[in-house]
Amino acid sequence: MKAELTICHLGRVTQATARGGDAQFKRFRAALLLKDFKITGEREDRLELRRRAYLLQDDWPMRVFVRRDGNRVEVDYWLFIPWGWIVGFVFLMLVVLPFAGIPNEILMFGLAALVAALAVHKQKFDCRPDARFWQQRPRQRWGETMERLLREAFG
Repeated sequence: MKAELTICHLGRVTQATARGGDAQFKRFRAALLLKDFKITGEREDRLELRRRAYLLQDDWPMRVFVRRDGNRVEVDYWLFIPWGWIVGFVFLMLVVLPFAGIPNEILMFGLAALVAALAVHKQKFDCRPDARFWQQRPRQRWGETMERLLREAFG
C-alpha cells in the first residue's frame, strides 16, 4: 500500500498530511533531530520542535508541529522572525536612533517603524518552492528539505 503525502502552502504555514504508523513517525522524528531540531514539547499524539537560526548561513529559525490521529499525521512547519529580534530592533530604534546623528531622523524613525510593522505582520513564512522576495532561498531550501524528509519517512 502506497502512503499518500499531501503538502499545502497556506501563506504563513506549510501543512503536510500523511498516513503512517509508529515506525514512520519515529523515523521522521529522528530525521528532524539529525537536522538540529530540538524538541520543545512531546506527548503521545503531539510533537513540537524548534530549530535555531544560523544567520551567517542564510538560515532562519524554524518551528515544526506534528499531530497524530490514529494513522493520520499532520505536520505544520514554517520559518519565523522571533519576537526577541523584533523587540530588540524596536528598542534599538528608540534608544540609538535619536543619538545616531542622522540628519533626517524623523524620516529614519518612520522607515524603522515601517520595517518593525512589516516584521510583526510577516512574522511567519511558509516553505513554498516558488517563494519570492521575503526569505526566498531559505524558504525554498527548507521546503525541499522537509518534503524529502516527509517522503523518506512516510513514503
